[in-house]
Amino acid sequence: MKMDCYKVSPDWLIEIRSPDQSTLDIQHKILHCLSKGTELAWRIDIQRKQIWVWENKELPLVYADNDTRPTLDNISELTVATMMAMTQQR
Repeated sequence: MKMDCYKVSPDWLIEIRSPDQSTLDIQHKILHCLSKGTELAWRIDIQRKQIWVWENKELPLVYADNDTRPTLDNISELTVATMMAMTQQR
């Protein structure tokens, strides 16, 4: 899919990496959205139990375990461990 098709970027982008996805493809999408105005982007890597966070074109920070990662608005602060547990629920 071409990135040019996105006319409006979201304020907050969340990408969950699946085993068959290329990390570079996901990061390309994230960087494209950040260049178009996205304020916050997460790349959730369930296998590594990490969340990579980009804020306002800054280099990404990697969060794991009991780290609390940044959110937009007034969303409660969840740890990475809690987020990973939520992905395991069905």
